[in-house]
Amino acid sequence: MKFIFGIISILTSLILLASAYGGWLDPRLWALPAVAHLALPVVMGVVLLVALSCLLMRQWRALLVLAVATVLAWPVIHLHMPLRGARGDADSVTTFRVMTFNVAGFDMEAKTLRYILDQNVDFVVLQETSLDPVDFSDLPQHVDLRDELEQKYPYHSQGYHDLAILSKLPYTVSNDTTLKQGVGSQDDMLGEYHFYAKAFDLQVAGMPLRIVNVHLQSIGLNENDKELYKRLTRNELETRGDMSQVRHSLLSKLARAFKRRANEAHQLRDFLNDNGNAPNVIVCGDFNDTPGSYTYRTIRGKDLNDAYAECGRGPVFTFNRDRFYFNIDHILYRGGLQAIDYRLDRAGGSDHYPQQVTFAITAGE
Repeated sequence: MKFIFGIISILTSLILLASAYGGWLDPRLWALPAVAHLALPVVMGVVLLVALSCLLMRQWRALLVLAVATVLAWPVIHLHMPLRGARGDADSVTTFRVMTFNVAGFDMEAKTLRYILDQNVDFVVLQETSLDPVDFSDLPQHVDLRDELEQKYPYHSQGYHDLAILSKLPYTVSNDTTLKQGVGSQDDMLGEYHFYAKAFDLQVAGMPLRIVNVHLQSIGLNENDKELYKRLTRNELETRGDMSQVRHSLLSKLARAFKRRANEAHQLRDFLNDNGNAPNVIVCGDFNDTPGSYTYRTIRGKDLNDAYAECGRGPVFTFNRDRFYFNIDHILYRGGLQAIDYRLDRAGGSDHYPQQVTFAITAGE
């Protein structure tokens, strides 16, 4: 029994470490580690089950191996499962709130906009609005909410394509900072890029702030792919043909999307590096990739903090459809700011959940 548990604990530990640090390798060179990293939440669950089995069977050495592997993987695990919670006293400092929300074209449901208006945050950063301009005139069910929208958010406009912002304060759109499909790509075979980013500049309590709204490349699964994935998660694949279809359809599309996002991440990182004149920056939106991934790590760099990692508590997922449950929407920041509260609500009619972060202004302190 000691031998069996020893082998199981070693294999599980190696899988954990490979999954945790799969995001350190460039998927443009080898995409498999990126796929392994995507599975990290599942791997963490397996590690927990094996650890409980070791505990019940009093296999202390095997349990020690798992503990060591968990400690080694913790720098990445804590990005998926922070334990900090809210920080500081929001009443004693100047604060503002930011929401990021992929609204999926508002899913033709008024409850998404109703939720946004009820939250009454200072800045709402939207992806997949599919509206131009953001006046909601082409969504009849939102007519009754238009006056309330104009009252709470007198400043709102489209950025590029599907990006938008609703703001209580005036801002300027940085027309020279639009990043869009194909620009700067080193891989011309991609051709179908879905990559958009737009910067909005404003003043908050006298502090200049740039909010960068981003929407990176999605996997692009069709209905057949989604049905195949559902069968995979229900353990209904039986033939070699089924497994071959998984390899050639699902895994190939995952690999291609990881490569596309790697190019996009480097382009966005170059933009952030070139804009040193904007020290106070919030980068938020739909990254279509998880914490610790190559895309996430490239964009975050060494100068951005993760609001969820700073003041979140416990695991979350922001995408919630077709048995895909991943944390792929993020709020990163730098400069004279401190994230002091993080909140995710299972609300609205989108396939994403909205996130809110309360920021304290620390510039000049």
